[in-house]
This record gives sequence, structure tokens and C-alpha cells, in this order.
Amino acid sequence: MTTTTLPRLSAATAERTARPITVLQFGGGNFLRAFVDQMIHAANTAGVMNAGVAVVHATPGPDRALELLEEQDGLYHVLLEGVRDGEPVREFTRVDVIQRIVRSHEQFDAYRELYLSPELEVIVSNTTEAGIAWVEGDDVAAQPPASFPAKITALLHDRFVAFGGAASAGLRIVCCELIEDNATTLREYVLRHARAAGYGAEFERWVLEANSFHDTLVDRIVPGYPRDEIADIQAEIGFADDVVVKGEYFGVWAIGGDPVVQQVLPLDRAGQPVQFMTDIRPFRAKKVKILNGLHTAMAAVGLQLGCESVREAFERPDVRAYLDALLEDEVLPSISEPREELRTFAAKIVERFGNPYLHHRLADIALNSVSKWGARNLPVLLSAFKDGREAPRTAFAAAALLTLYVRGPEGFEPHDDAAVVAAIREAFDPADVPAWVRASIAAAGWVTDCDGCRDRLADEVATHAARILEVGVEQALTELPV
Repeated sequence: MTTTTLPRLSAATAERTARPITVLQFGGGNFLRAFVDQMIHAANTAGVMNAGVAVVHATPGPDRALELLEEQDGLYHVLLEGVRDGEPVREFTRVDVIQRIVRSHEQFDAYRELYLSPELEVIVSNTTEAGIAWVEGDDVAAQPPASFPAKITALLHDRFVAFGGAASAGLRIVCCELIEDNATTLREYVLRHARAAGYGAEFERWVLEANSFHDTLVDRIVPGYPRDEIADIQAEIGFADDVVVKGEYFGVWAIGGDPVVQQVLPLDRAGQPVQFMTDIRPFRAKKVKILNGLHTAMAAVGLQLGCESVREAFERPDVRAYLDALLEDEVLPSISEPREELRTFAAKIVERFGNPYLHHRLADIALNSVSKWGARNLPVLLSAFKDGREAPRTAFAAAALLTLYVRGPEGFEPHDDAAVVAAIREAFDPADVPAWVRASIAAAGWVTDCDGCRDRLADEVATHAARILEVGVEQALTELPV
């Protein structure tokens, strides 16, 4: 807590606009407040929305951050820092969209009043990756049920009954959990709970026809409360704000599904980085190859060069040249979209790597790198093989990863599947690198589906791995084709 003499932020010391609660938000953590709520605030300010948010604390027990937010009447500041058009940008926003905070387990009647409101239009959630899960035997008649899918089932059934099954009572349910097909999975669990509870075919039909479930992909790094610099930040904003949230300026919110969601969340009309699309899977695949694939390659290479952060690695000319060539010659050709459009999209992503305000640790990116390389980078390599192209830098990334796991810098320890790491290390034989690489590929489960691809993958990775072991990553980088 701050000891400053600055006025404490609240509705008594700063303006807060009263707005109808049209958004019920499950979760009030840093990410949603620096992403969804910040965008809704921008849309309200631009005059394209008039939306208030009610935050639902969906688990039993206290949450100190929400208590502080409640003490500040839902007001808080977002600090976004990053790079825009090659120049550093730093922006403060005092967000005033949160109208109420309700604890579903301790204040069920107030929670129920909110979700039965005729003004409600949207549910937004970020209940973590574990939140959208099937819990056998969860009681949908409880007030409230324990799991998030059961809560949504009960909420929708209660609303269905209260409004006599009217189509107009349906909601737009937008999930921000970091799993693929997040809202689609939630919908499946809702229907499964409904069947288990015997709610009937008419309710199930209403769930599918009157409501819409929207898969999303979200992207913004949000470090959270800037504890180390809070005194300076509070002096700059002129308030004692104990729930300031700091985030990356860059953001992307891809929202899939029924276009009806654009009518209730017209965030793009306020210049927010929101894209609506029927199916987000192609967008996700593109983003994973470009951003996440470059991250995985950068971490394996950068850590062996003694770099600690994305920015530190990116500022090295050899790493920058490697990533530029990897992107232009191997990643982009693997994506079936117009090249110039891809370059524009990729440029905004790559610009993030030089963010002077963000300390994005390579060791964090390197978590579970074996499965990440298989999901992010292997498809690029296989695309090249099938199209008759070369992809030496993608193969080099795999070699850098494997050598990192057996001869990483002092202090580095892989945080990955223990059995896979053990298999890679046990098979390591510097006198027979090809055999080691083949054993490592098998342990990693890097599956190929084309004739000869697995052998070619092993041969190319082994060639680079042998060179890295002999001369080090720095020298081996210089030997890659330009």
C-alpha cells in the first residue's frame, strides 16, 4: 500500500460516468482490466458504446486485488508502453467502465440480479486455462455451481426461464482463456451439463439459437502492478492508485463466430486492435507461426548467446539478421496469404521485440520448448519440404533447442516434460550426433506426415547440431545462408 499524500483514487476524487451494465465479466485480473476493459473504455469515450461492466469474482474466498478495486469504486489506471511506427510510446488511461464488483459465492442474490438484467448483452471471461473444464457431478442447482461451465449453464437456464425463452434474452459469450476453441469448448460443456440436469431440448435449442459463443485469440503482454516504479507512476498520474496495471502497447483481439457480436462490441470502430472473423483458426495459425515461432527460435539461440531478454537478443545484429531471414524466407512462404499483407502483419509483431519498456525473459519463453517447437516451427519446416523449398534456419532452431538442453549456459535448466528432457540427455552422444538427434526427435514426438520428411528433418537438424557443438551458436549463425 502507498503512503503518499496524493488523493486516493475513487469516485469522490475523480469523475466516473454511470453507465448501464451490459457486460458481465468473469474475472477482474490484470489482463482483462488492461485489455478488454481498457478497450471498452476507449469505445465509450469515442461514443460508439455506452457500456458498463460488472466484475464477477467467480471463486469462493477473498481476492485482495478486487477488494482494492472496490475501494477505488472500480476506477484504476492502465499504463501501456511499447513501440508505434518505430517510436517509443507511453500512454496512461484512467478506466471508469467497472460499475460493480460482485462475489458470486458470497453475494449470490446480487450476482443473480445482474445476470437476469434485461440490459445485459455480453459475457466476457478469463477464468485461466483451467477454468473451462468439465467437472463431473457439479451441481447446476447450487447457488452458484462450482465450475465456470456449470455456472454459465445455470445462469443461462435461469435467464431462459425468467424471460420465457425469448430469443431477445440471449447473450454473446466471449471467452479470453488461453486455450484453442475456448468458447466452443464452453458451449459443449454447457450443453453437456444441461443434458445431465434434464433441462430439455427446448432449452438446448435456445442456447444454440438465441445465444452465441465466440472463440477468441488474445495477445497483449500484461506484467501487472508495477510495484518497482509505483511511486513515480502515482506522482505522474496525481492519484494514489493501488491497482494500476501496466501492459504492452501492442494488442490483438481476434473474435470469431456470429457477426452479431460486432453490434454489441464495436471496439474496432474506436480504433482498438480488434478483428472480427467467422473462423479464427487461420488467424491463430498465422500468429503462432510468426510471433510464437520466432519467439521459440529466438529463445533457443539467444540463451546460448548469453542474452537474458527478447530485446537484448533482438538488438544483436546476428540474431536480428537470423530472425529477419527466418521470417521472410521460411515462415511467410508457409502461409497462404498475400505476401504484402503478411509483411504488414509481421512488421507489427516484430516491432514488439524492440519494446524498450518490456523485459520479456527468454527463459520464460523457453518453458516447454519441445512441444512449442513441434507446434510452432515444425509446420514451417514441413511446408518447405513439401513445396521443394529449403528451411535451414528453422532446422537450426531445432538444433539450437536440442543443444541448449544438453549443453546450455551455466545456470540454465530446462523446464519441460521431465521424461522428454531425460531422454534427450540420456541419448546424447557427441561422437554420434545423428543418432542422438534421431532419438531426440522420437522422444519429442515431432511427427511428420510425408514420405522421407522424418529422415530429412533428422539429417538437417543433426548437421546444424554438430556444428553448434563444434564451434558454438555464434559462429554457426554466421555460416547460415544469407
